[in-house]
Amino acid sequence: MIAEFRERYPFPLDPFQEEAIAYLASGESAMVAAPTGTGKTVVAEFGVFRAARKGFKVMYTTPIKALSNQKFRDLRDQYGADKVGLLTGDIIENREGTIMVMTTEVLRNMLLQSPSELWDVGCIIFDEIHYLADPERGTTWEESIIMCPKYVQLVCLSATVSNAPEVADWISRTHKPVHLVTHLKRAVPLSLYYFLDGTLNMVINEKGQQIMDFNVGGEIRKKQQGQGRRGPILEEDVQTRERTEPTPREIVEALERDDLLPAIFFQFSRRDCEAAAEVCAMMRLEAINNPETLRRINEILSSYLERLTPEDRKLDQVQLIAYLARRGFGFHHAGLLPILKQLVEELFGKALMRVVFATDTLALGVNMPARTVVIGRMNKYDGISRRPLLPNEFQQMAGRAGRRGIDPKGHVVIPYSPWVTFHEALNIATGPLRPVESAFTMRYNSVLNLWEPPDGARVLRVMASSLLQFQQNRRLRDLEDVLEEEEERVAAIPVGCLIGYPDGEALLDEYERFGRVLEEIRRREKKAAQNVQYLELQREGIPWRRPEREVLRRLFRTLPQGALLHIDGKGWAIYLGRGLGAVVGLFLLVGEDGTQLGEVLPLTEYKPIDYLPETPVAVSLPPALTMLAVPPTVGLEDMLTPEEIRALREDLAYQFENLPDLEAWKAEYRAAQAAHVESAAEKAQAQLDAIREELREAAEAERNHVCHSCNVRGEHRSFRRQRARLLIDRDSAEKKLNERRKYEETRLQNTLQGLVNVLVQFSYIRKGELTNKARKLADVFDTNALMVLEMIEGNYLENLQPEDIAEIFSWFAYDRDIDFLNRLLLPRYLVNLRRELDDLQNAIFAAERRNNVSQTRGYNPYFFGAARAWCKGTSIADLLTQVDISEGDLVMTFNKTLDLMRQVRDMFVHHDPHHPLRTQLEEADKLVRRGVIQMAYTFGFQPSGEAEELEEVPGAE
Repeated sequence: MIAEFRERYPFPLDPFQEEAIAYLASGESAMVAAPTGTGKTVVAEFGVFRAARKGFKVMYTTPIKALSNQKFRDLRDQYGADKVGLLTGDIIENREGTIMVMTTEVLRNMLLQSPSELWDVGCIIFDEIHYLADPERGTTWEESIIMCPKYVQLVCLSATVSNAPEVADWISRTHKPVHLVTHLKRAVPLSLYYFLDGTLNMVINEKGQQIMDFNVGGEIRKKQQGQGRRGPILEEDVQTRERTEPTPREIVEALERDDLLPAIFFQFSRRDCEAAAEVCAMMRLEAINNPETLRRINEILSSYLERLTPEDRKLDQVQLIAYLARRGFGFHHAGLLPILKQLVEELFGKALMRVVFATDTLALGVNMPARTVVIGRMNKYDGISRRPLLPNEFQQMAGRAGRRGIDPKGHVVIPYSPWVTFHEALNIATGPLRPVESAFTMRYNSVLNLWEPPDGARVLRVMASSLLQFQQNRRLRDLEDVLEEEEERVAAIPVGCLIGYPDGEALLDEYERFGRVLEEIRRREKKAAQNVQYLELQREGIPWRRPEREVLRRLFRTLPQGALLHIDGKGWAIYLGRGLGAVVGLFLLVGEDGTQLGEVLPLTEYKPIDYLPETPVAVSLPPALTMLAVPPTVGLEDMLTPEEIRALREDLAYQFENLPDLEAWKAEYRAAQAAHVESAAEKAQAQLDAIREELREAAEAERNHVCHSCNVRGEHRSFRRQRARLLIDRDSAEKKLNERRKYEETRLQNTLQGLVNVLVQFSYIRKGELTNKARKLADVFDTNALMVLEMIEGNYLENLQPEDIAEIFSWFAYDRDIDFLNRLLLPRYLVNLRRELDDLQNAIFAAERRNNVSQTRGYNPYFFGAARAWCKGTSIADLLTQVDISEGDLVMTFNKTLDLMRQVRDMFVHHDPHHPLRTQLEEADKLVRRGVIQMAYTFGFQPSGEAEELEEVPGAE
């Protein structure tokens, strides 16, 4: 069988493909994780091939309808229209086919509501399984895998992710063993370029080696961040601001010049895509500018435009795409009409469109490989904030570069940006991939479909089987591993005496107690000695307060020469002035009674000055003393005349009559202090002597202990300290583990209880049993299902016309979180209905907030009037003059309106077939299904006017 399968391809299979196919051939499941463009789809095609040969049914699931449509066309071409069917919720083609292509949502709904439909299914293919991390679709994937019958073979295809083994391990535990096959090497190697100053500079070659480096980029952001800094602006800052950001046209011109087209140019704004395409369309591309190429383009254009009504051909978007296509350019985003998306994909796939400007949704969707990919910006707005691209996002887009079998290598271009530095961009391009993190959220309809009275035990089992819980348990397992490591580290520390004493631990405990006693006695000794010293200082104190340094420092700023002050240990002194290098100044010593004329003393600090007269006292100085800069080398007798010395002595004698006798004052004070503290000092000394005796005895006891002379005592003590620290770490790890276990025990129950509380409040569950309307809600899978059911059960839609029904359902179908200008009007009865719905919506939001549930999105307040006008015959063109949204968004919203009405209509078929709203929904469906809306359900399965083969090698992604 494998040999027969190999013959279907003109190229040899890669080893990783052979390995995965071998597992599938033996009936086992496989998960393949490989980069975009490496050919992992071949593995899925073997799953289909084997199922066809074995005669059992196979289901091929994809995350989005566009991929399902594309895969349906591919498989129908290979196996025939009678074998292949399509189920995407709103489209049903050949439901009895043995090869069924479907969105994952359809499979999940089957597993919940009609699992018997899978009795004859032998294989299910999950394409793009890394969508497990998608906030909108991830839960659908997890529920599908959890509820998938164990006998079914699984083929799981994933982009390269860092935790592929974890995902494979979860599938193996949840479903059945799955073999993980990883492949990191691309089939077409990539080179990375930095577009700077009009030049494509190769930064990383096809071998993965960095060959160039730049220190540019991010200047505007740096300037903004540095606007609050102090200091001058650097010259290099001014120079770097002069570089301008390259335009898309400059980059495309460089790509054409270097023969690197066709290219996908990724932007992160629809408007940017369209504007760039229009500007570049003014170029004349050599590959397009010839009669034969233009003939082929016009032939394909005609085949698509013929399917449109004359009125729709005049739509601005249709006219623009047709103009761009004839110039070799196009754009691709969610706001593009579905038929135009397919037109762009076909022209690009046949190399008739040289550059497509696309949002990053293209990287997650249809297969459109190119020779070159340009990542227009390295940051994007994700609905909350502008942030740098993730390495996963970059790799997903870059993976479109390099057409297998056509290009020897692919090319990825990063333009210079004044917002992002070169090194930041390089880190994104080469950084490690983020792991797939579960986005699992249990929804109301899943709860109701899985409910087992009285407490929903089956719901809990599904929640406990989710990847989210598996990853939460991984954190629990990590904590268990940490605790185990701590236990091992504790066990590795030797316990007991290292020289053989049987009671060694007790001996060391006793010895350490001696040490602690000694420490305590030494502490008391120190305190007692300080007390004795304090009492002694009281005896030696002085009766006046020494002047503080700050007081003296301020005083000496204005102190006159000749001022008298007292210097500790030197006696009274006359201030002569600052001098040179003395800091405080020069002082003439005059003794305690002022009769001595001693040496000239320089003071370098204020500390020795211990007394200042309360009233300043000063003497007159002879000129020779006032002019001193340094201490003199001769005596005063050689400096002053006898008359000057006599005058100075007389002045001193006079001034000393106003100065206190400090020595007498001090002696009298100390005599009084000695009498006062004598008794206390004797007691303090006796206490100190007793403590020192106690210290001596304790030290003697420590010296006599058996551990004192042990030469390994330090090592034994070190082991004990290590063990004590490790026990603290172990106890901390054990505490964290127990807290996590307790949290996990209650988290699932609390989550389910919140959902149940909301369902109980709105009477979907009563006393543990499902009510009749609960079975209706179980059939509606929209995020606003609860509000829609409450609206129906509350008879909000009574006595309305079909166009009104379509209008109301459209309010829940527009899901873009942006506001826009809307000039349409509603009749008063629908305005009043919206007000009633506001009250209902607020009640549901309040109930969900109280129970920590976030499910219902509500309707967009800016979208109204369009569906009603469409049903009454208004054209798309006229609608677009009234509502400021794109053609594609309008068509997508109408398609979602049809899908939501279909879900509710099917719900009535199952549970209330005679409900009058069922007929109204059928009539509303007919009114909406016309023109480009009806075409969205058929165009994807019709061949174009040209029958040429695609240039890609079959089987290549």
